[in-house]
Amino acid sequence: MEKVFRVKMFEVHEHARLASTNAEALRRAGELGDRHVIIARQQESGRGQGSNRWESEPGKNITMTVAFRPREMPAGEQFAISMAVALGTRDLVARYAGGSTVKWPNDVYVGDRKIAGILIEHVVAGDRLSISLCGVGLNVNQTRFTSDAPNPVSLAMLLGRELPLEGVLEGLLESIDARYRSVDDPLALRRDYLACLYRGTGLGEWEDARGRFTATIEGVDRHGQLLLRDESGRTRRYGFKEVWRVPNGTASDAG
Repeated sequence: MEKVFRVKMFEVHEHARLASTNAEALRRAGELGDRHVIIARQQESGRGQGSNRWESEPGKNITMTVAFRPREMPAGEQFAISMAVALGTRDLVARYAGGSTVKWPNDVYVGDRKIAGILIEHVVAGDRLSISLCGVGLNVNQTRFTSDAPNPVSLAMLLGRELPLEGVLEGLLESIDARYRSVDDPLALRRDYLACLYRGTGLGEWEDARGRFTATIEGVDRHGQLLLRDESGRTRRYGFKEVWRVPNGTASDAG
């Protein structure tokens, strides 16, 4: 049973249960308009990046996919959508908790703990984006996590109280929309993105397929690749899952 309602500029299609909001949005991509939202109170097979699974207790969190149809956006500029959604999600979290950042490419952290995961899938027509399906999982009221994820946290855990999901959803969509309106200015988006980047300053130990090295984050290019400057002054360029940050001597995914 699908319930349809509006939140500001968004048309929301709410389901009691779905396997995956991104999978449902992809199945319905031909009929979804700009700012249409698929949301599930219970998501049975939520996906994270790669083969990762997103854990969400039924009725406790926000699990949704937002469809955007950017006008005349070249496919090569698609990382602007990722930055807008990540920054919008981070902006919402920042209303409730200090120390919120974006971990490249688009997870949201509070301190060293993950509070939101984002999975974006694009459909391209020729050399243009046709539709971007932006899956967002935000931990709101869940306080016990049973998966092997090492560092989850929720708004309720940070605040010591539950929050009304309807109010958080409205705030989240408003924050994402405010950032989405800036996708035509990717340089400004990238500036804000880099300013909010998790561990974005200082030397750190990293590891790639060739071994460990020390570097600072130099930036992110227009395609979303991470730029690292190593101690020799060389700039290294990486796609997702091609490099890892090494905290306390143990490798962990940078993305």
